[in-house]
Amino acid sequence: MFPRVPEMHLDFRLREKTGSILTDDLQIHLLELSKLGVHAENVYNSTPAERWAYFLRNAEQLSQHEIGCLFPDEEFAEAAGVLEMISQTPEQRVLYNARLKFQRDEEARVLKAREDGLREGEAKGRQEGRQEGRQEGRQEGFLAGRIVLLQELLSIDRSTEEELAGYDENQLNDLAEQLQRQLRARGH
Repeated sequence: MFPRVPEMHLDFRLREKTGSILTDDLQIHLLELSKLGVHAENVYNSTPAERWAYFLRNAEQLSQHEIGCLFPDEEFAEAAGVLEMISQTPEQRVLYNARLKFQRDEEARVLKAREDGLREGEAKGRQEGRQEGRQEGRQEGFLAGRIVLLQELLSIDRSTEEELAGYDENQLNDLAEQLQRQLRARGH
């Protein structure tokens, strides 16, 4: 189309007569395959545009194995699959679409199972956390009651619920043991 332009990849954009570009959102890229200077030996190290041009020009003659070796990128494998599908008979196309649908359904099933597992795990974790919290609460409540009783027996000022709520289980145990020792010491 453009014999005087040596480049294979041409990038056209909408612009005004003065040269002002209207938008970068609309571009037309042309690959003039006749200007391609890439061969199988050097296609791997060529530019992305050259690789796509080589693929488009030669995909019909290449086997799936050759495409995989020359173009290890997933995009090329997907494009090769689409080209293969286009060239199939109507019956082959129905089988291809059924296989593609099965793959997508399987991916969706695995994703849903993963999400369901996460939700179930979170719910179980919350339940176990609540049970553990209740158990800790009962233990701390028992210790707080024991401390208040020991303080009454020792005739010392009783701790308030707020004061005792600020202690963790180990601190409550230590305080209860300390009061228990004081009570024993009085008894001797």
